[in-house]
Amino acid sequence: MERRTFIAGGTAALAATALTACSSGSGRSSTSAATGSSSLTSLKTTSANAAANWADLAHDLDGTLVRPADAAWKTAHQLYNTRFDGLKPAAVAYVAHADDIRTTLAYAHAHNIRISIRNGGHSYAGYSSGDNRLILDVSKLNRIRVSGGTAVVGAGSKLIDVYRALAAKGATIPAGSCPTVGVSGLVLGGGHGVASRAYGLTCDSLTQATLITADGTQVTANASSHSDLFWALRGAGNGNFGVVTELQFKTHPAPQAVTAYMTWPWSKAAAVLKAWQEWGPSQPDEIWSSLHLACSPGGTPTISVACFSLGTYGELQNAVDRLAHQAGANATSVTLRRRGYEEAMEIYAGCSSFSTDAQCHLPGSTPGRSPQGRLGRETYAARSDFFDRSLSAAGIQTVLRQIASVRGGAGSIAFTALGGAVNRVSPTATAFVHRRSRMLAQYIASWGEGASGASAQSWLTSAHQAMSPYASGAAYQNYTDPTLTDWKKAYYGDAATRLGKVKKQYDPQRFFSYAQGL
Repeated sequence: MERRTFIAGGTAALAATALTACSSGSGRSSTSAATGSSSLTSLKTTSANAAANWADLAHDLDGTLVRPADAAWKTAHQLYNTRFDGLKPAAVAYVAHADDIRTTLAYAHAHNIRISIRNGGHSYAGYSSGDNRLILDVSKLNRIRVSGGTAVVGAGSKLIDVYRALAAKGATIPAGSCPTVGVSGLVLGGGHGVASRAYGLTCDSLTQATLITADGTQVTANASSHSDLFWALRGAGNGNFGVVTELQFKTHPAPQAVTAYMTWPWSKAAAVLKAWQEWGPSQPDEIWSSLHLACSPGGTPTISVACFSLGTYGELQNAVDRLAHQAGANATSVTLRRRGYEEAMEIYAGCSSFSTDAQCHLPGSTPGRSPQGRLGRETYAARSDFFDRSLSAAGIQTVLRQIASVRGGAGSIAFTALGGAVNRVSPTATAFVHRRSRMLAQYIASWGEGASGASAQSWLTSAHQAMSPYASGAAYQNYTDPTLTDWKKAYYGDAATRLGKVKKQYDPQRFFSYAQGL
């Protein structure tokens, strides 16, 4: 799941990490012409050397432009991770529609200003902001329509709102657990979640995307039109080709679910990890699970397993009994419950205790937030690894030593079982190439807001490096890691070359750029 782990007897969700997601050759389309397009060059009214006049942009937008002197700036410039509060963007444009996007892009072109595209602001590396950048925020594009097995979702929609709108129709899409993650950021980088072994990644349910390219052209990409771009958007779409405005998904049934949560004493950690890594990826598609290791300095490490199933209560009960048997150790605590699908998503989101829907948002009056919001932000750094095979005995001991040596804040390593529908998709079918792995690991270090976090980040680096000999070398692009030296290979593998060709076709001037942009 994206960042959160189901804990405390199945009635709460704690942040186990820190993005998003709580955190973007062959098959070329026949044309790159616009449909319903408007040329950016026709919108230019000033030279590239002209001084920025922000009042002009504010006047030309139907949406809202927020600048550092404005009262709304305190929340407008924030990302989800407080670690990036020191970034100093020039302005935030809350666009209201496609023409606002064109106007904002034209302004940035005319004044040589870099654009950062933002929805939920969960980028692990802070790439949805930046010093002197103009943040193009799509939060106002949040209309959600559900009909006949299809959901049309505005790119600015937040995940909790998508779940609720779809659940009202008895439907869902496989996605993450962090409620304030933007759906566009999630899907464009893949999108793991508790229903992924049954329904695939979020991007596997995407059937169409509409975006505005750097020259103001509107492009609708799907399997038959701009198919090369559609391929690229499913795994490498974040901030690389244009500003996505709308997403179309194939929906799936949202039946009653069953959740389980189990803990063991730390003395059984090696046996439980050894058993789980064989058990989790081999379960029927409807059973998802994650093993979570955590510790704070001076504390006793903990180990737990969370499960989510679209099958029956008895099937999950039998499955977790087999896990305990394989581990040779009964769990200290076991909670197994039937839940409605939406109820389970609210619990994973940490919102089940709220009395109103509006509370399951960040507080504030800017788009994407709610004046009644009660969710907080977090301070953290993260790394990731894919594992194509189970850990050896030496690998298991290595991960346990790393957790026991946490320093500078809270540390955790969460292993998510892959397989199922995720792995039945060909590695070449989308730009998400990680289709043959057994597990995904996320390493998280978190610390107090305002602290440097140097010691915690040192532990994070050490833990990640220690596990490197046992991992595949691939990393999850939605868990953006600015420390990766060969990030193209880690994120995109053999797809990197083809992605470069798609980039040249749709953004030849590399107008959309950032440290790990194509």
